[in-house]
Amino acid sequence: MKKITARSAVKSVARRALTPRNWGPFLQRLRRNRSHHKAADDAQLKLYSQILPGGFLNYGYHDDASVPPEKLSLDAIQRAQTRYGERLVDLVGAPTGPVLDAGCGMGGLVRLLLQRGFAPTALTPNRVQIRHLRTTLPSVPLIEGRLEQISLDTYRGFFQTVITSESFQYMDLRSAPGIIDKILRPSGRWILCDYFRIAPTARPSGHAWSEFTSELDRQGWRIVSAQDITPNVLPTIAYVSMWGQRLAVPLTGFLFDRLERKHPAVHFLFQDLLADLDKYMRDHLELSDPAVFAREKKYMQLVIERATPGPAQNANGHP
Repeated sequence: MKKITARSAVKSVARRALTPRNWGPFLQRLRRNRSHHKAADDAQLKLYSQILPGGFLNYGYHDDASVPPEKLSLDAIQRAQTRYGERLVDLVGAPTGPVLDAGCGMGGLVRLLLQRGFAPTALTPNRVQIRHLRTTLPSVPLIEGRLEQISLDTYRGFFQTVITSESFQYMDLRSAPGIIDKILRPSGRWILCDYFRIAPTARPSGHAWSEFTSELDRQGWRIVSAQDITPNVLPTIAYVSMWGQRLAVPLTGFLFDRLERKHPAVHFLFQDLLADLDKYMRDHLELSDPAVFAREKKYMQLVIERATPGPAQNANGHP
């Protein structure tokens, strides 16, 4: 096997960059990268699904919220993810009408719904997830796109239940509740499980809780059941943080030190970049600290219904 050295790596990159026939493909990929939509093809979600192949992309629900990360395993995380899904299915109640899993991930919740006798429909804009679901759950109706793009001509008043499980954070706070209102039956319910911001944070993911509740009031919704499950998701966050601190930080330091010893000139040239990479990694590890998460976010399991009865719709689904 040919040994890869710093000199050979630099020569390889330079050769590709300076060869005219490569310029066209490079520009095509550059344009593709600029037009890339994260929700449509998220490599990070694909990686998660390969590490935890149970079909779930959620934080998991640990019944024992006090379990230390050292006692956890990937198998325990996977069981917690399944437990998270089971709790949501329990909230749906009896299988009396179609259920929409809006932001279905790799189909874990859809499978649980099928096992309980429900008629689920999956929705996702992610190309990786679409291909996976077409292969593994070909009989399940699949809507390709974002919730905000759903066809109201087709789905107005169609669903008895809409579930947004760790997907509402990606949806528009103003328009998504109105879309859900339109696609639900008059007696329908919206089950939401996600985290919300409760304090200033360097990581702006998730909607602000105060803005969310204000928007629900404005659009005529009421929360009929609420449970703060933050303590139950923290063990997963602590597990990820532990491995980041125990593996990623020492390994990165080892690689940087080895580069400095073996190739001091290359290390000198890339020293500022390496420092930036190290800072980027440490900043993200700090954001994944469970104490930071608990201070800035809260993870809520909600059942939401219309404050007043919805408009008359066809109880069989289609208008």
